[in-house]
Amino acid sequence: MSDIRVPGFKSSEVIALLDKHFNAYSADEKAALIKKVNGVFQFVIKNAQGKEEVFTIDCKKEGKVVRGKGAVKADAIITIGDQDFVDLADGKLNGQKAYMSGKLKIKGQMMLAMKLDNVFKSIKPESKL
Repeated sequence: MSDIRVPGFKSSEVIALLDKHFNAYSADEKAALIKKVNGVFQFVIKNAQGKEEVFTIDCKKEGKVVRGKGAVKADAIITIGDQDFVDLADGKLNGQKAYMSGKLKIKGQMMLAMKLDNVFKSIKPESKL
Protein backbone atom coordinates (compact mmCIF):
# COMPACT_ATOMS: atom_id res chain seq x y z
CA MET A 1 0.00 0.00 0.00
CA SER A 2 1.54 3.29 -1.05
CA ASP A 3 1.15 6.40 1.05
CA ILE A 4 -1.14 8.86 -0.72
CA ARG A 5 -0.71 11.70 1.75
CA VAL A 6 0.47 14.99 0.28
CA PRO A 7 2.31 17.64 2.33
CA GLY A 8 0.22 20.80 2.65
CA PHE A 9 -3.08 18.95 2.18
CA LYS A 10 -4.95 18.06 5.39
CA SER A 11 -7.52 16.35 3.17
CA SER A 12 -4.93 13.80 2.10
CA GLU A 13 -4.86 12.55 5.73
CA VAL A 14 -8.58 11.75 5.42
CA ILE A 15 -8.01 10.18 1.99
CA ALA A 16 -5.18 8.06 3.45
CA LEU A 17 -7.52 6.95 6.25
CA LEU A 18 -10.15 5.96 3.70
CA ASP A 19 -7.48 4.05 1.77
CA LYS A 20 -6.44 2.22 4.95
CA HIS A 21 -10.04 1.24 5.70
CA PHE A 22 -10.79 0.17 2.13
CA ASN A 23 -7.69 -2.04 2.14
CA ALA A 24 -8.71 -3.60 5.47
CA TYR A 25 -12.24 -4.47 4.30
CA SER A 26 -13.15 -8.06 3.71
CA ALA A 27 -14.45 -8.92 0.23
CA ASP A 28 -18.00 -8.90 1.65
CA GLU A 29 -17.60 -5.48 3.31
CA LYS A 30 -16.18 -4.03 0.11
CA ALA A 31 -19.01 -5.54 -1.94
CA ALA A 32 -21.59 -4.07 0.48
CA LEU A 33 -20.07 -0.57 0.21
CA ILE A 34 -19.90 -0.82 -3.59
CA LYS A 35 -23.53 -1.96 -3.71
CA LYS A 36 -24.62 0.89 -1.40
CA VAL A 37 -22.71 3.68 -3.15
CA ASN A 38 -22.18 2.43 -6.72
CA GLY A 39 -20.14 5.38 -7.93
CA VAL A 40 -16.71 6.83 -8.57
CA PHE A 41 -15.85 10.17 -6.95
CA GLN A 42 -13.02 12.32 -8.17
CA PHE A 43 -12.00 15.08 -5.78
CA VAL A 44 -10.19 18.15 -7.02
CA ILE A 45 -8.91 19.70 -3.81
CA LYS A 46 -7.35 23.15 -3.56
CA ASN A 47 -5.24 24.04 -0.53
CA ALA A 48 -4.66 27.46 1.05
CA GLN A 49 -1.61 28.01 -1.18
CA GLY A 50 -3.74 27.51 -4.30
CA LYS A 51 -2.19 24.16 -5.19
CA GLU A 52 -4.42 21.38 -6.49
CA GLU A 53 -4.42 17.66 -5.87
CA VAL A 54 -6.74 15.05 -7.34
CA PHE A 55 -7.90 11.92 -5.52
CA THR A 56 -10.30 9.27 -6.75
CA ILE A 57 -12.51 7.08 -4.59
CA ASP A 58 -13.83 4.08 -6.50
CA CYS A 59 -16.97 2.68 -4.88
CA LYS A 60 -18.19 1.11 -8.09
CA LYS A 61 -15.74 -1.48 -9.40
CA GLU A 62 -12.72 -2.07 -7.17
CA GLY A 63 -13.46 -0.30 -3.90
CA LYS A 64 -10.21 1.57 -3.69
CA VAL A 65 -8.69 5.01 -3.26
CA VAL A 66 -6.00 6.47 -5.51
CA ARG A 67 -4.08 9.71 -5.86
CA GLY A 68 -4.78 11.25 -9.23
CA LYS A 69 -7.41 10.21 -11.72
CA GLY A 70 -8.44 6.61 -11.30
CA ALA A 71 -8.61 3.94 -13.98
CA VAL A 72 -12.42 4.11 -13.88
CA LYS A 73 -14.12 7.26 -15.23
CA ALA A 74 -15.52 9.42 -12.41
CA ASP A 75 -19.30 9.63 -12.06
CA ALA A 76 -19.03 12.80 -9.96
CA ILE A 77 -16.19 15.30 -9.96
CA ILE A 78 -16.19 17.34 -6.79
CA THR A 79 -14.14 20.51 -6.45
CA ILE A 80 -13.62 21.65 -2.87
CA GLY A 81 -11.13 23.46 -0.64
CA ASP A 82 -8.73 21.46 1.52
CA GLN A 83 -10.18 22.47 4.93
CA ASP A 84 -13.75 22.25 3.60
CA PHE A 85 -13.08 18.65 2.56
CA VAL A 86 -11.80 17.81 6.05
CA ASP A 87 -14.87 19.46 7.62
CA LEU A 88 -17.19 17.64 5.21
CA ALA A 89 -15.61 14.28 6.01
CA ASP A 90 -15.78 15.04 9.73
CA GLY A 91 -19.45 15.98 9.56
CA LYS A 92 -18.80 19.62 10.54
CA LEU A 93 -19.80 20.86 7.09
CA ASN A 94 -23.13 19.97 5.51
CA GLY A 95 -22.70 18.95 1.86
CA GLN A 96 -25.85 20.71 0.67
CA LYS A 97 -24.96 23.94 2.45
CA ALA A 98 -21.41 23.74 1.08
CA TYR A 99 -22.82 23.30 -2.42
CA MET A 100 -25.33 26.14 -2.04
CA SER A 101 -22.66 28.51 -0.72
CA GLY A 102 -20.25 27.61 -3.54
CA LYS A 103 -17.68 25.89 -1.29
CA LEU A 104 -18.33 22.64 -3.13
CA LYS A 105 -18.84 22.23 -6.87
CA ILE A 106 -20.10 19.06 -8.54
CA LYS A 107 -19.83 17.97 -12.16
CA GLY A 108 -21.61 14.82 -13.21
CA GLN A 109 -24.10 12.87 -11.12
CA MET A 110 -25.17 15.29 -8.43
CA MET A 111 -27.36 12.73 -6.64
CA LEU A 112 -24.35 10.46 -6.23
CA ALA A 113 -22.72 13.11 -4.06
CA MET A 114 -25.51 12.49 -1.53
CA LYS A 115 -24.03 9.02 -0.98
CA LEU A 116 -20.69 10.45 0.11
CA ASP A 117 -21.85 10.21 3.70
CA ASN A 118 -21.79 6.42 3.39
CA VAL A 119 -18.15 6.60 2.35
CA PHE A 120 -17.12 8.97 5.14
CA LYS A 121 -19.07 7.01 7.78
CA SER A 122 -16.69 4.12 7.20
CA ILE A 123 -13.93 6.13 8.94
CA LYS A 124 -15.99 8.16 11.44
CA PRO A 125 -14.73 6.70 14.73
CA GLU A 126 -11.13 7.30 13.71
CA SER A 127 -11.32 10.54 11.77
CA LYS A 128 -11.19 13.11 14.55
CA LEU A 129 -8.56 15.39 13.00
